Amino acid sequence: MKKILSGSIEELFSRLEENRILTAVRDGMILAIPWIMAGSFALLLKSLPIPAYKAFLETFLNGFFLNMLLLINDATLGIISLILLLTISLSFEKQTSTENLGLLPLISLCAYIAFAYNIESGFTFEIFQSTWLFNAVVVSIVTCLLYDKLSMLFLNTFKSYSEGADNHFNQALAALVPGGMIIFLFALLNNLMVMVFGIPNFQMLVSNYLFGLFQHLGRGLGSALFFVFIMHFLWFFGVHGANMLDDVAKTFFSQGPWIATKTFFDTFIFFGGCGALLCLVVAIFIGERRKSVRELSAIATFPVLFNMNELILFGIPVVFNPVYFIPFIITPLVLTLISYGAFYFDLVPMITSTVEWTSPIFLSGYAATGSIAGSLLQLLNLTVGTLIYLPFVYLSQKQQLKTLTRQIEELSDVVRRAEESGEKPVLLRRTGRLSTVAKGLVSELRRDIRSRSINLYYQPQVNAEGRVIGAEALLRWKHPVAGFLYPPLVIALAEEAGLLEELGRIITETACDDLEGLRPLVDDRFMISVNLTASQLDNPQIYEQMKALLDRYSFGPWQLGLELTEQMALSSSQAMTDRLMALHEMGMPLIMDDFGMGHSSLMYLQNNQFDIVKLDGSLVKQLMSNKRSSDIISSIIYLSHSLKFEVLAEFVETAGQRDALLALGCRNYQGYLYSPAIPIDALRLFIQKTD
Repeated sequence: MKKILSGSIEELFSRLEENRILTAVRDGMILAIPWIMAGSFALLLKSLPIPAYKAFLETFLNGFFLNMLLLINDATLGIISLILLLTISLSFEKQTSTENLGLLPLISLCAYIAFAYNIESGFTFEIFQSTWLFNAVVVSIVTCLLYDKLSMLFLNTFKSYSEGADNHFNQALAALVPGGMIIFLFALLNNLMVMVFGIPNFQMLVSNYLFGLFQHLGRGLGSALFFVFIMHFLWFFGVHGANMLDDVAKTFFSQGPWIATKTFFDTFIFFGGCGALLCLVVAIFIGERRKSVRELSAIATFPVLFNMNELILFGIPVVFNPVYFIPFIITPLVLTLISYGAFYFDLVPMITSTVEWTSPIFLSGYAATGSIAGSLLQLLNLTVGTLIYLPFVYLSQKQQLKTLTRQIEELSDVVRRAEESGEKPVLLRRTGRLSTVAKGLVSELRRDIRSRSINLYYQPQVNAEGRVIGAEALLRWKHPVAGFLYPPLVIALAEEAGLLEELGRIITETACDDLEGLRPLVDDRFMISVNLTASQLDNPQIYEQMKALLDRYSFGPWQLGLELTEQMALSSSQAMTDRLMALHEMGMPLIMDDFGMGHSSLMYLQNNQFDIVKLDGSLVKQLMSNKRSSDIISSIIYLSHSLKFEVLAEFVETAGQRDALLALGCRNYQGYLYSPAIPIDALRLFIQKTD
């Protein structure tokens, strides 16, 4: 039963993760983080509850700094509905189109203004404030869905009228009718709502309805719990719960002889803002392993201490995040029960002073009650809230790991299919969620390349006498969440992002460092080979750079082999071939990987001097079962005698394969029979043990 339930939950989360609308909302909130950060810190600096500081802001340079903070806040958080309207639409457009023209955000903006515009009072920036957030999100989502359906219909229709025209022109023309229809629809909805309700604001309608409900609930525990529940339920779906219930709070929870007052909620329930998100921040510091989430939480800690949580609310994000729905709702309700009980049973003195909502935890508890008991109650609530959030922090990591692992495997499959077809994979310019994942991987790969945090593993190469004659350096990039990635995927990402030359240089330098460290254990015949990329060969300065690199070490140039695939060798320009031969003349061995018996391969081998040829892995794998593979290997070995190159067999996994290769005249081997690819420390032990 537990497995069935667990599987159902995982399937639900998987579907929610892949839902285009939720993905667009989540990505839109991530795009909005810079503006949310700027606005949050401006609001924090404006609202610090320190009288001397407030007086300084108001008087210094006639309030210059205060005005600056107000402007920054109004230009960011003050138009949060506009920002999210645009970023959600942009995120949806990126999922559905590789050629993003920015049409969808503009259509959403026009549709939103058509919906929210008040004919009597005219245009006002109030419609872009947080009080209209729910309206903005809904309009953005509906616009995206309608445009996605209508645009495909009209794109095909207009193609017949614009053959030969610029593609951007075609897309703009195709947006004309669906965009106009959507704007007309929301303008019509505006008029209908004004005719029926008098206002086109959903939030105001709901607010008025809720105000009527609370007129019959009184001021006891039941109304307090309902108030907290409604506020957080609305907040989770992007509705500013505090603003929605502002009239309720002022009317029914003003200061008085009852327990549930605005100060009661602000001080003992909403520390860290709605959702008691200070508890979530503490839970993240305890149980979160994802570096990006910890860094975001660290930045958000200071504002959250003063109950400004927009950065956590939209940055993690908490809103529209199914993982945090339960704790976001449950935590404030549990804290309300605990706090109400503490006051009801006289464990904490009644609130005697009004406290500003920006007052930090512990100080606000003492100030409100005039007793340390108020601070201790806050400490208890903080502990309980953290314990509620903590399992969901672990769940969030688990779900993200599963989702990310699945998406990375899908990207790896894209690369595998491209390898089979001989085409270059497209990863960053895809549509949908995989493109976002690929871009995230590139960002982390770029950071690790710049910090030289790229790992190399080495697969030993052994001759027929059992002596370790060398090792191939192999890229192993360990993602901080998903672990080691499929190496060809890493190479494909680096190539598409323009990082391949830099990555290749880091690999070569790391291999040189490791080879220098092995010098006491090996003789001058030991060689480490590195895979040379086309990007490196395309660099006119590669000879000078490689010579300068080798001059830093005591080993000879013949101990660093340059390995390139047959496909890369055949596709190289004459300039790249000349650079390769110059490196060979310096003394560096040239190694051809995955060598077959095609006509082009043989001609390339005839015209260029390779020191080592690695047999194509498929030949070695089929050696015992396919006589033709055996004959091809025998022919390559025969050629090696006349053309003066050595032959090395990869993918040697059994003693039978090795013995068959030896019988054909191949005396150098690499494969799982001897060792998988291993870290440098393990290679050192392997050499010591073998010798």
